[in-house]
Amino acid sequence: MKHLSILIAVVFLASCANENNSSSNVVNPEKNGLTLLTTSNPEWQYENLRLYPVVAEATLSNASGQNLKTLAEAMKTPGFRVLERKQFGRSQDVWYHGVTVQNKTQDTVLIMSGDVVTGGNQDRVMAYHDIVLPGTVKNVEVYCVEAGRSNYYDQTASEAEKNVGAFKGYYNVASPQVRHAVQTKRDQGEVWSAVARITEANGATSSTKTYAALDVENEQKSKRDAYLRFFEGKLTDQSNIVGVVAVCGDQVLSVDIFANAGLFQRQFPALLHGYVAEAAVAKPVSNLDENAVKTVFTGVARQASPTAQPAEEVGKYSVAGKWVHLYKR
Repeated sequence: MKHLSILIAVVFLASCANENNSSSNVVNPEKNGLTLLTTSNPEWQYENLRLYPVVAEATLSNASGQNLKTLAEAMKTPGFRVLERKQFGRSQDVWYHGVTVQNKTQDTVLIMSGDVVTGGNQDRVMAYHDIVLPGTVKNVEVYCVEAGRSNYYDQTASEAEKNVGAFKGYYNVASPQVRHAVQTKRDQGEVWSAVARITEANGATSSTKTYAALDVENEQKSKRDAYLRFFEGKLTDQSNIVGVVAVCGDQVLSVDIFANAGLFQRQFPALLHGYVAEAAVAKPVSNLDENAVKTVFTGVARQASPTAQPAEEVGKYSVAGKWVHLYKR
């Protein structure tokens, strides 16, 4: 009888523990299948950066984007190019706030506000989300993230190559501060200022003042690399994680929620690079109250509802009436 009483007590305590863990998570109040995981997990925090995963039900209501390729993937695919300053190749006029995207592949490509491409006449960051359909050419608005250069990156290239002005590669998603300047300020000077703050804090100043100078080897880069190694595979090995709330000390750096886990998994490494660019150089402070994290998540997740009213602090990118990416501006 004594053993039976002990067994009942153990089962009861385990049940209570499960209920407490479950209740600590935050379900999107609009019932669109999104839940923020707030349970304690040492795998989700490294030094100044805490990541709160967002999980989804098997099928999200009003969501899309299953077969989209990321810009990082597209830039490695033959037939897809980002070109410099041409109005569909018919004009020689300089157009610093736009690039021409040529997609000769069979893929539909998602361009995300904050995506950085390098090369051309100056490195750029994409200003808005966009979709590039197979077999199409379109112009995309951008901002410069390399204030000190206005000529083709390869001076040994032929004149024909310089005239085409192709970009050489993709460089992650910009840090939250740069993204905020792009998405809310809509001003080139504000974007350059944000780039300068991030590169200077990371000891990555350069003659051309490019955001991509973060790749220069130094002590700060080694510190950032440690963050990246720690989080590698931590959130991309679970099939129901579709997003993350990134917190540094007492502030929410970013919220990024995607329509499906596959798209999140492929975009996450580029997003993480931007989070780390800020978290790794931040001064340690007391952690943000969890209720504040929940509040920010709820405000973003609410936009998953098709009837949600637009919110100034939240970005929502949709295709054919179905959302693809929800994010904190």
